[in-house]
Amino acid sequence: MTGTIETGDASPPRATWSVGIVNHGSFGDLEACLAAIARQSHPPDDVAVWDTGVDAGAIADLAARHADVYFAGGTNEGYAGGANRVVRALLDRAGATAPTFVLLLNPDVTLDRDFAETLLAAVASEPAVALATGKLLRADRRTLDSAGIAFPPHRRPRDRGSESPDDGRFDRAEDVDAASGAALLVRTRTIDHLTIEGELFDETFFAYHEDTDLGWRARRLGYRVRYVPSAVAVHARGWKKAGRKRIPVEIRRHSFKNHYLQLVKNETRSEFIRNAPSILGWEILRLGFTVLCDPRLLPAYLDAASALPEAFRKRRAIAARACELEGPT
Repeated sequence: MTGTIETGDASPPRATWSVGIVNHGSFGDLEACLAAIARQSHPPDDVAVWDTGVDAGAIADLAARHADVYFAGGTNEGYAGGANRVVRALLDRAGATAPTFVLLLNPDVTLDRDFAETLLAAVASEPAVALATGKLLRADRRTLDSAGIAFPPHRRPRDRGSESPDDGRFDRAEDVDAASGAALLVRTRTIDHLTIEGELFDETFFAYHEDTDLGWRARRLGYRVRYVPSAVAVHARGWKKAGRKRIPVEIRRHSFKNHYLQLVKNETRSEFIRNAPSILGWEILRLGFTVLCDPRLLPAYLDAASALPEAFRKRRAIAARACELEGPT
């Protein structure tokens, strides 16, 4: 019988990864995104695209040019629904050989060649890191898009450094409150723990804040969210401050209501009491701005109110999951 003699200096195997992309009519961006994935110095095991069916001909053309990519799709279930479906497709396709990580990308993200290799190397040996991201730049590569996400005392999430110069202020690897869904690395073995009522991303949200909701939940469950600035990608970003009115009001209402849903689901009682003055002050300002400058958003208050029973139910489920994870193993 022959065998392998193990030595103390043997390097551990590199972490494996797969890519999931949710596409809603961004065919030109998707072409560039897939090309950047194909150039990665550490190639993925699998690439899957969930398409919302905006143009069947365009997606068929893309599929013909990218035979190594799995294309699936259906009706528009928002980013949350699409991301859940593409993650499920990747894990089903992998079977017993599930990748260590799944990287979720927006189609308007272009990865630097060493993005995956750098990001995986930074977090693979950190089992408490459930979610991670790199430094996202705007197209000029001089302006920051996101250096991870922070939750200020008023609890309205903010992309750190967004629209400011990339001048070195965010060049330190560190834990953050959440990570942008534009380029979000998820540790596969944590997915079952993070999933509540069968959903990794809360499909009540449809679009916007489903990533911050997930990051908040991960931290409630004892996991960490890691920002690795040496992993760089470019994000074109559809929603910019200067162009917010160009976003359909129905989508902006989702963002508006989802702020309240993630607060109800994830904020602890003690943190809410501590942050109450900031939260109240912010909400007064927000209501005033909405009434005076953007009254079409006002129905979002009713949308949030109608979703509160479900949000409170999920809050209880998250609290129960946190207790389970703190218990004996």
